[in-house]
Amino acid sequence: MEQKIDIRFMNGLNPFLKAVSVLIAGLMLAFSYLVSLNLAVCGLCLALLCFFSRAKLSTMAKILIPAMIAAVSLFMTGLLHSSGGGGSVAGSENFQVAMNSSLSVYNAMQLSTRVLAFAMLGILFSLTTDGELFIQSLMHQCGLKPKFAYGILAAFHLMPHIGEEYRNARLAFETRGIKVGIFSMKPLFAAMVNCLRWSESIAMAMESKGFDGDGKRTYYYVTRIHWYDVAFLAVLNLAVGAGLFLLSY
Repeated sequence: MEQKIDIRFMNGLNPFLKAVSVLIAGLMLAFSYLVSLNLAVCGLCLALLCFFSRAKLSTMAKILIPAMIAAVSLFMTGLLHSSGGGGSVAGSENFQVAMNSSLSVYNAMQLSTRVLAFAMLGILFSLTTDGELFIQSLMHQCGLKPKFAYGILAAFHLMPHIGEEYRNARLAFETRGIKVGIFSMKPLFAAMVNCLRWSESIAMAMESKGFDGDGKRTYYYVTRIHWYDVAFLAVLNLAVGAGLFLLSY
């Protein structure tokens, strides 16, 4: 069965091709230190998230906080520790100080906006891509074997239970009167033992149901590449490439 895709939203694009688009754009940014291009990529990603996706502003803000902290830290590092020019010419000390200050600010802007551009590309992909659909796309478009894909999905679905099992282990120690510190490994060890038991149970269940990772399978959802997926890849990377070429001169 082919999944119906709503082309009005970024969430409906093919996840594999979207990942390729973001990776290519990131590689092009890696060879550029243009502040204007970094800001343009940030603005483009923000516009796509706000107007062409189902991403919530509150979720975007929570993810952007660490990125902004990292950007501000790198800005201050580049501003305070940027190497200036050599000795000043007699009679032009003020001009030399002004030039060194402007170079320090520009170097700091290069570092901070570079981090923000990479962060926005990652946020654009993560907030508009379903994890399960991405794994399915890797199977259908990238040739990932089902035994690896379903193993990743099983681990992905077990992750929320790890925290719950850790809290239950701490509660069990407390009810028996055993003091457990914040950095104690006892509840973590108990939680990991239970996770290993879950993984064995899942493996036996898959084998008992006749799962064969090398055999041919049918799929309820089939992800496919459409014209608008190719168009997104072309438009995004042509825009970044054009900005890299035009803004360099």
